[in-house]
Amino acid sequence: MQKNNYDDPFHPLLAIDSAEDARLAPSENTVQARIAYIDPNINTATINPDDLPHCPDCKDGLLRPGVVWFGEALPEDTLEEVSEWISKDKIDLMLVIGTTATVYPAAGYVDQARRRGAKVAVINMDGVDGELGAASNLRDDDFLFQGDAAKILPEILMPVIGKLDV
Repeated sequence: MQKNNYDDPFHPLLAIDSAEDARLAPSENTVQARIAYIDPNINTATINPDDLPHCPDCKDGLLRPGVVWFGEALPEDTLEEVSEWISKDKIDLMLVIGTTATVYPAAGYVDQARRRGAKVAVINMDGVDGELGAASNLRDDDFLFQGDAAKILPEILMPVIGKLDV
């Protein structure tokens, strides 16, 4: 495993080589498809688990990205930390990055931050014509950056954190 490897995709089996790749097709939006997606007893795997990145220490467990998957709840300590932070003081800026902010409790954070004085900056691939969920009611003093967050964030944060070496 290479340290500080930010290449996309992180594993060759996840690479999408053409616009015809079946993984780009919209998924069925049916109750059965959603049940199959979250039911651990239904095998929906298309990638051999042996080919995925494994824990460098135990060699058995798969590496898990730091994300919350569809159907999972946010960790309780995270929810408590965010609630404490939002109610603590004035908020200057709320960043909504790569999400439509439509699933609660996170969807409510945009309005809570606005009530605390925040401007909202949305960074999303969907942009003006796409669905921005809770962040869709942008005001004149809010910001919308349309495109890949991995490219946009380093650019807009450069005056604050400097140039990133990747």
